[in-house]
Amino acid sequence: MTAKSRGHDNFGTDRVAKPTKESGDATLPSPPLATLVHERSGQIHPLLADITVIGRDKSCAVLIRDDTAVSRKHAHILRKGVSFRIEDLGSSNGVYVNGIKLAGSHELQVGDRVEIGAQVYLFKRRA
Repeated sequence: MTAKSRGHDNFGTDRVAKPTKESGDATLPSPPLATLVHERSGQIHPLLADITVIGRDKSCAVLIRDDTAVSRKHAHILRKGVSFRIEDLGSSNGVYVNGIKLAGSHELQVGDRVEIGAQVYLFKRRA
């Protein structure tokens, strides 16, 4: 047996099966189950984590800059399975959903308007 013929003859050649477009690319992330969309700018905030914190602090997943009515850690959205609940984290100015100030948590529904300070977001789900 020569060095060239060791092992399988097709190893390392074009004759080995390759992924096709139809098989998809496993490295591409799936789209988020839900998002918050800023009403004015259209900026999309995917809700990927089990806990998504909203506020002015640079550690927040939904970072709100230049709005003094927003606390550093104003609110969070909790994901449990396919359900998303929003809760105020004891902010001074509160969280409003569809114009109603939250008292406790609220299960978000498609189209809900979430107001934090002067910012308005729409809750959307993947189509």
